[in-house]
Amino acid sequence: MKKIRNILLIGLGAIGTLYAALLRNLPGIRFRILVDEKRRLRYQTNGVFLNGEKLDFEWISPDQATGEKVDLILIATKSHGFDSAMEMIAPFVGKDTLILPLLNGITAPASLRKRFSGTEALYGFFLGHASVREGTRVSHDGVGKLYFGKEENHVISPEVSAVAELFDRAGISYEIPGDMKSALWKKYVLNVGVNQASAVFRADYGTLQKNPEMLDFAQHLMEEAVKVAVKAGVNDTEKMVQSAMEVILTMPPQAKTSMLQDILSSRPTEVDLFAGTLCRLGKQYSVEVPCNEEVLKQLS
Repeated sequence: MKKIRNILLIGLGAIGTLYAALLRNLPGIRFRILVDEKRRLRYQTNGVFLNGEKLDFEWISPDQATGEKVDLILIATKSHGFDSAMEMIAPFVGKDTLILPLLNGITAPASLRKRFSGTEALYGFFLGHASVREGTRVSHDGVGKLYFGKEENHVISPEVSAVAELFDRAGISYEIPGDMKSALWKKYVLNVGVNQASAVFRADYGTLQKNPEMLDFAQHLMEEAVKVAVKAGVNDTEKMVQSAMEVILTMPPQAKTSMLQDILSSRPTEVDLFAGTLCRLGKQYSVEVPCNEEVLKQLS
């Protein structure tokens, strides 16, 4: 596997901005933000800021594609922008292009493999303290890590090694789980609980941490997700709820989940990615998920 030198990132939200800041000036790398014309004008007019620092980028749109195929594409959009993102990256995807989705949920890698047959779509997600996004301004305390890899990484593949080498040079903190599918579900179970409970109750982490009824509701949501995970053949499900509760209880009290931020800013939420996906899988595996069905009704 050759060194990664040509990178596109699509999605300058709370997570995308964190990693765009670290990759944009890396020596020997051509790093560009893939945008449509409307977003490019908004970003250039308003600026993109991380912790108060203005970030400058090279921009490219799909209609500027000249036939070049890039080495790595990072997708950091919200779930409702994912289908559009797949179409936007299409002109830049070749047989050797690696695609690393950083979205919430469990469905992105399979969707990418279906859309780009033969292309390597890795698994990936961010776990850490929540970022705060207000327009084109993002703030984050630096606590977090990227988890990525193939479905199994007991032996590290050349593709995963190439991404790890890039992240090492960029100073990006990461981990490569041996069982990436299990790790992805572990994050999904957490999101099903904390994101949705926070959105239903309009509660930040501190409010959740102090309210037993809210925590109990989050736990019920997560227990339903684990029942589905077991039926789906996911490994190491026994402590997923306990692990998620530990994360919830140790988050900064003033922090807000991404779903709560979306609610408060009147943006579309990812309820279909969380409860919606779980309800569909529940039907597939004949597992009842009444709490998630109720959340889907409330937040859709």
